[in-house]
Amino acid sequence: MLSRKLMTSLFIVLLMSISSLASAASFNNSTNPSAQAKDPLSGKYEGVAKSEQMGDIPLTVEIKNDAGKLSGKIDSPQGPAAITGGTFDNGKVVMKFDAGGNEGTVTAMLDGDKITGKWELGGQGGLLELKRAGTGAAAPAASAPPKKESAPAAAAGDPLTGEWDAAADAQGTSIPFTLKLKLEGDKVTGSSESAQGAVPLSKGTWTANKLSFSMDTPNGSIGMTATIKDGKLVGEFDFAGQMTGKWEATKKK
Repeated sequence: MLSRKLMTSLFIVLLMSISSLASAASFNNSTNPSAQAKDPLSGKYEGVAKSEQMGDIPLTVEIKNDAGKLSGKIDSPQGPAAITGGTFDNGKVVMKFDAGGNEGTVTAMLDGDKITGKWELGGQGGLLELKRAGTGAAAPAASAPPKKESAPAAAAGDPLTGEWDAAADAQGTSIPFTLKLKLEGDKVTGSSESAQGAVPLSKGTWTANKLSFSMDTPNGSIGMTATIKDGKLVGEFDFAGQMTGKWEATKKK
């Protein structure tokens, strides 16, 4: 079972940016042959991080090498993670990255267009295999985030339809997000959104004054239930049987 610290980190990035897997624009060096000749590391890479708990995790990594000091970004199905520091010396690549407030590390070697080594995060880790983008098979592409839509208007007697300001408590960490809900009969549709993107809700129902829906992720489903108390949605979540907690939401005016 994954450590509580790692599961908290994964839940944070999943809830806030499950479907926002779009990469930032590539660094200039990744498409500039002359720059690559002078700097063999900078550019965009694609590959996998291997994990016994989660299997092969597809990655898109953008690295900027400034005289041996590294920065950039890592995108995965768990969300974006900034490269906060690192070094490059004699082919050895050492990177630090921020995953939901937890620091991870990569220790690897550059061999031509390939980076191979190990990653660690929250007491977990595994092998890392990356290849410069455009030189071979790419990692599985992440789906584009669904287009954001305005919250639907609620009909008379409809307590759910509309936009809700929400927050989940993940092991003491408050995670804000926005719910857009639409009630039709006993069926509930909508999305969970943050600044990073949106994910559609599935299996949404409103039965006996109880809300239930799921958010599907590459690492399992996040199930959420709630009832309305004092005008607020108050309930619980279950992340793939690995983490549970409480959440609540207030309807926007």
